[in-house]
Amino acid sequence: MTPEEQTEKIKEFRKELADIKYEVTDEYLEQFLIARSWNIANAKNQLLKTFQWREENNIGDHPVATAENELPVLYAVRGYQSIPDRNLESLPGVSESVLRINRYMGGACLHKTDREGCPIYIERLGYHKAKDLAKYAKVEEVNGYHIGCNEFLHRVIMKDCSRAAGRHINRETVIFDCTGMGWHQLHMPALNFIRAIADVDQKYYPETLNKFYLVNAPSAFVYVWKIVKGWLDPGTIAKIQIIGSDFKEPLLKQIAPENLPSFLGGECKCEHMDGGCVPSQVLKNAKPLDAKDFNEKVATAYNTDIMDQGKTTESIRGPSFY
Repeated sequence: MTPEEQTEKIKEFRKELADIKYEVTDEYLEQFLIARSWNIANAKNQLLKTFQWREENNIGDHPVATAENELPVLYAVRGYQSIPDRNLESLPGVSESVLRINRYMGGACLHKTDREGCPIYIERLGYHKAKDLAKYAKVEEVNGYHIGCNEFLHRVIMKDCSRAAGRHINRETVIFDCTGMGWHQLHMPALNFIRAIADVDQKYYPETLNKFYLVNAPSAFVYVWKIVKGWLDPGTIAKIQIIGSDFKEPLLKQIAPENLPSFLGGECKCEHMDGGCVPSQVLKNAKPLDAKDFNEKVATAYNTDIMDQGKTTESIRGPSFY
């Protein structure tokens, strides 16, 4: 399909949405068209279901951390203009479930941008304590945390990147580092968390992936991949590159060395921050995430009072999604 034909499809799609109450961009409509192979009827069906899901679950009111409201971030951030570099910490407002989940994760960070201006998400997948994660966390808690992270990504970081790039940015580049991965992570209850996250992303945040690199992938990952691949859309699978130890060249082709952590072949070390580029509870390079009395045991990313403030207070709610 030519660019001109794609533009016409977007116009036709918009005509089909004359009665919607949201002001959505052409780029947002294009995400749904691409996800549904440019079939307008199917794209409309998915978009309307997304509106419904967001309304029924008050997703648009979900609080997101900004420099103004000073809410705690839900994971580490590095290198963005609109919010200072921060780590996830045991601060008032963060739910106990977010801290508990992160105690068993290998480490995660939104770390600067790639050569296309897209934010980079790095996760040290190989260090996840998969069995502990499955034992001590619930699917609804992982989903609640993931939705909070998604809203922050799209409503704060993507808009930051768009301003910096001077064009619309609506996709992220993802790096999963499989260093340390072994058979202990071939654990179906933990893999089901990935399935639940993928389901939310593909239904309600379609076509927000730019590139996906799985690096330092061991032979054990082949078996994990056979399972996970069945849960992903063909469009997502096409963007995934599985690479062994020879990852430096493809990563540097996509990411400038000053924006890529040194453990991935770049030059960045983020020495000004506790934990460096990617803080990890498992690697013990950052402050312990021990829950306090002010960290409420709820399935949402923030405490109930913060979630409720998002419904009534614009500064707590942060930027709108659309």
